[in-house]
Amino acid sequence: MSNTKKAYGAMLLAMLFYGVSFPATKAALEVLGPITIVTFRLVISSIFLLIFNEIKYGKEGLPKREDLLFFIVIAVMQPLGYFMTETFGLRLVSASIASILIGTIPVITPIFSRFLLHEKTSLNNYIGLFIAFLGVVLLVVSDFNGGGDASPLGVVLIFCAVFSAVFYTIFVRKLPRHYSPVTVTAVQNTIGLFMFLPFFFIFEFDGTYLFSVLQGDYGFGVLISIAFLAVFSSSFAFIFMNFGIKTLGPSKANGFVNLIPAITAVTSLLFFGEQFTLIKVFGMVIVICGVLLSQYGSFRKQ
Repeated sequence: MSNTKKAYGAMLLAMLFYGVSFPATKAALEVLGPITIVTFRLVISSIFLLIFNEIKYGKEGLPKREDLLFFIVIAVMQPLGYFMTETFGLRLVSASIASILIGTIPVITPIFSRFLLHEKTSLNNYIGLFIAFLGVVLLVVSDFNGGGDASPLGVVLIFCAVFSAVFYTIFVRKLPRHYSPVTVTAVQNTIGLFMFLPFFFIFEFDGTYLFSVLQGDYGFGVLISIAFLAVFSSSFAFIFMNFGIKTLGPSKANGFVNLIPAITAVTSLLFFGEQFTLIKVFGMVIVICGVLLSQYGSFRKQ
């Protein structure tokens, strides 16, 4: 099987894990604070990936000194910037709307890739960006009709996560190609964990409260949510995503983000009973149409 086909398969799995992460995070937020959730998932993910990286690559899996700055910048984008803004944003918007806004990543990525990586940007991309923006405005308006699912601040925070993801893919592309996706993910998550720890201990650490939560009625559900987020959304999804970025390039890889809203909507409906108003559905359709239009040329070639 060619690397391109492997990359397509890897991206499909990554989007599945990302799509389910929105309702899983939303469920954990009912009990724990956003910084606590991210810190826990990074602790588990870092330990898991460092052991895996050591077994598979040994000393070859260590970053070179001259590349450390790249890894630090990547960690600032993801997990620090992305997880912080996404998790706080999910307090203010529904999981389905958050996934729709994240779905604008493939519209925005080619614009920055054109200037920073000299990738071509088509007219379809600019038209799709405009259409997607109209859909986002409609989603925000739906909040003022009593839905309460898309506050303006929440939308701003999710868009901060979008731009963190866009610049993340660009910087990953600039990393030397000899680093494996496992190594990149292990290093970025470990650096990101040390960035998160001060926020955790200053703003949310309460040992007695955490113990009571994990021992209480919500304990098992919270542990399942965090375990899924750590192993699948913070580990395997990033490994698959990094492989896809290196093989397909940022624009094509991020085109798969179109699948996230559908996965999140189905998960939210089946497991959390999230209801959709007509205006919300209409706004989602407009955003998805804009995203698909922006990617039409790439999909047609494939």
